[in-house]
Amino acid sequence: MGFPVREALAVPFKVQTEDPSMFEDLASMHLEQSGIRPEADAGRLTDVFPAGHEDGQTLLLSVVLSAPVEGTMPLRAPSEFDISARCFPMAENAVTLWRELGRWVFAITSGGRLTYFQSLPGTQLASDAIREIRLALTQLSLQGVTLHMDKAIVWMSGQDSDPSDEDIQAFGKELDAEISAEPKPSPVLPHPMSRLVPADVRAEQRMKAEMQKRNMLIAAVLLAYLGIAGYFAYSYFQLSSKLKKQNTELKVVKMDHGDIGLFNADWDQLAPVVDSPHWPLQLLERTAKLIPPGQDLRFKVYEASRERIILRGETGDLKLASSYAEKLRRSLSDYEWSLPPAESDSKTNRWKFNYEGTLKGEIE
Repeated sequence: MGFPVREALAVPFKVQTEDPSMFEDLASMHLEQSGIRPEADAGRLTDVFPAGHEDGQTLLLSVVLSAPVEGTMPLRAPSEFDISARCFPMAENAVTLWRELGRWVFAITSGGRLTYFQSLPGTQLASDAIREIRLALTQLSLQGVTLHMDKAIVWMSGQDSDPSDEDIQAFGKELDAEISAEPKPSPVLPHPMSRLVPADVRAEQRMKAEMQKRNMLIAAVLLAYLGIAGYFAYSYFQLSSKLKKQNTELKVVKMDHGDIGLFNADWDQLAPVVDSPHWPLQLLERTAKLIPPGQDLRFKVYEASRERIILRGETGDLKLASSYAEKLRRSLSDYEWSLPPAESDSKTNRWKFNYEGTLKGEIE
């Protein structure tokens, strides 16, 4: 987007260096010394461009943009901005005049580079325009910027508002310069583009950058999520394929070795016979070993099968009966025990106990 000439101020000046890295700082110092202060918090409203070199000196053109009025910027701002005077090819060492937004403006080139531009107050090419051009040249000369104007060019737009040939020649005669009329050229993008960015646009660009950053973050998270989901889906597919393969192999094994199941069933039926730890005599030995040697505790009734043990006995010491009951619970843990407290027999003055154990897994 090109800002019109009337929205900008051109400030040419010379510096005693050809180092481009110093141009921006020198331009800021020159503007401050000249009392020109761009509006604060209005974006980047200044830029500086080389306009020529001579004997170790550099002619610079500093541009100061007026802060755009609120609502004048397009709803969708472009990414780059410049001044309209920099967007047209111009003849060397000439003053070029053209109509812009209903008013005349002029620009001066030196050695093929834009050196100065200004908006004129009137709408006609008359003596007031000549006075403004000469005043600008005089002020620049007083500041050490001497511009050689070899000719003047008036750009025509092909409209009825264009000045006549007589008016143009009279204007050139009064300006004391060779003058000619030419069609206004088409604009071209200058190189490099300026770094001018109004505040609203800069805020919009920052917002777009933040939105782009956020979108990239969301895309990265989504990509990571899809990657993880894809990984687990692939792992599930592999496990599912492996399981199907194993099930197929298992079916083949069952077909080839189906008699093993019948053998296991027969072996389960023989368990009461071959399961030696639960033989009645083995159970008697296991329960009898729990009686401490030399202690007054004896069985009066003992019944045992693989699934059930019944113990009825007596002792002269209640604590001995309780201790024996706890030993049964711990040592024969493969049985579920019913161990009620021992009861006193007043006739014999002894304690009688009645314990019963059922093989775990056999309880209905």
